[in-house]
Amino acid sequence: MSSFDLAVIGAGSAGFSAAITATEQGAHVALIGHGTIGGTCVNVGCVPSKTMIRATETLHHANAGRFAGIQTSARLTDWSAVVAQKDELVARLRQSKYLDQLDNYPGADYLSGPAAFDRDGLLFDGAPLHAGKIIIASGSRASVPAIPGMAEIPYLTSTTAFELEELPRSMLLIGAGYIGCEMAQMLARAGVTVTIACRSRLLPEGEPEISDALRGYLRDEGLTVLDGLSYERIDKDEDGIALTVRSGDGAETLRAERLLLCAGRRPNTDGLGLDQAGIDTNGNGGIAVDDRMRTSRTGSTPPAMSPAGINSSIWPHTGPRSRPKTPSTAMACFTTTMPCPPWSSPILRSPPWA
Repeated sequence: MSSFDLAVIGAGSAGFSAAITATEQGAHVALIGHGTIGGTCVNVGCVPSKTMIRATETLHHANAGRFAGIQTSARLTDWSAVVAQKDELVARLRQSKYLDQLDNYPGADYLSGPAAFDRDGLLFDGAPLHAGKIIIASGSRASVPAIPGMAEIPYLTSTTAFELEELPRSMLLIGAGYIGCEMAQMLARAGVTVTIACRSRLLPEGEPEISDALRGYLRDEGLTVLDGLSYERIDKDEDGIALTVRSGDGAETLRAERLLLCAGRRPNTDGLGLDQAGIDTNGNGGIAVDDRMRTSRTGSTPPAMSPAGINSSIWPHTGPRSRPKTPSTAMACFTTTMPCPPWSSPILRSPPWA
């Protein structure tokens, strides 16, 4: 197999952006994808979620009745048709924005298969692949909270919920970040009875005033919002599922037909062999980086590595060369003159292959 200036593990939006930028600067790039090309955003994230949100927003506005003397109404007649329209849009954008773009960048070779590391470097499909630099953009998946009984529950995630062709009567949603809140509102506007249960509060990384305001808005739309809970156990019952929770008011059992997990994300780093490569991680598999988005394995022999991606779980090193900073999901970059701050756009300065 050819040698490459850069290997990018992950063919989602971050991986494609890195590969395209590098080829435009003259690099020979291996773009390695394993699974559906396009990653989270186009397939199971931004595109499908915002399409379904906008669809149910149509129902909500038509039935809101905000103005005197004007009567409007709308009703959901075929949820499966809404899902099919979403699937068509996803397929069309995946084709035009990803698959069709590969021929436009001859400097990038798309390789479909698993990537991993050993002590000597990168492996593709079990064979050595030589690359001067490596970017890890392998994305993430839904995190499953450690609640007793969870292993026996057929739960939904933000991925599988968008595949439902028939809506349940009721949904219990665990988690209240932005993904959980937008999905809860979308389902409620489609006619599902929704209960949100969370340990902290809505949008826990935002200001408390925002959480309070959002709680009021969601309750006004008919959602049940229960925060500040601890989860004790979850079981199947005749109605579907039953979650036993405890709050300051004592224990209670929440019931619904289906369960939707929106309790955070877990990095897709399992099976990459990061420990074999000497790449430090945190407790949930997120990759530790310094202030230039480099992993703990730097230098040119063996190859240096950087993580990237809208769903990467990237955490700062605590070593002497780093400065304190917030966990970042910024694009990785290579630079010899200045660090790439986590809030900036990706810029390649003096790339290593130049």
